[in-house]
Amino acid sequence: MRQRKDFTRSEGKKSARLVIIATEGTDTEPVYFEAVKADLCSSNVHVEVLKRTDGNSSPENVYHQLQLFKDEYNIADDDELWVVVDRDKWTEKMLSEVALYCHQDNNLKFCVSNPCFELWLLLHLEDITSYSSEDLQQLRENRRVTKTGPTLLKHKIRQLLGSYSESNYDVYRLLPTIDTAIIRALTLDVNPADRWPQDIGTRVYLVVRSIMGKEN
Repeated sequence: MRQRKDFTRSEGKKSARLVIIATEGTDTEPVYFEAVKADLCSSNVHVEVLKRTDGNSSPENVYHQLQLFKDEYNIADDDELWVVVDRDKWTEKMLSEVALYCHQDNNLKFCVSNPCFELWLLLHLEDITSYSSEDLQQLRENRRVTKTGPTLLKHKIRQLLGSYSESNYDVYRLLPTIDTAIIRALTLDVNPADRWPQDIGTRVYLVVRSIMGKEN
């Protein structure tokens, strides 16, 4: 059997709990999590955001990226490996398979945003519980605002921040309201025992709380 190696933590965090994150997106999510890591990470947590170099963003591929990490390194009981994906374009079968893999492994955690990760960003800026039923339905659908334009959620974030692209947005405008975003996400998560939010919602707050060293 091949020997696994210890993962090298940063100086001063030799015994830190690992939080390893693999994401569907190659830009938006890593930009956000790297900022949280830099500014808000607990002293006893070491965060690594894995880079995805191929074009396959499926939930299963994100899961396999973490599984490869786990096959290579020694993982302690309290280390966490997070699968961070969107609900929007994936079938229930695809999500269910990965949810089952994670359920069968105590180190693996399943984080879904419905419809997508940008909802988590929006919760830093607005309380969507004040939206009308019609506005909430538009969020669920998250269609493009024009034929070739951004989706509704990206459009809203661009309006509120002044500018927004997946690889270039002012994440440090968002971090001061991260505790508010956590509260708003908790409010939306009306059925936390479900494998993922069945309606508008996001479990990114669980990843963030883990990075910050807060109990979930």
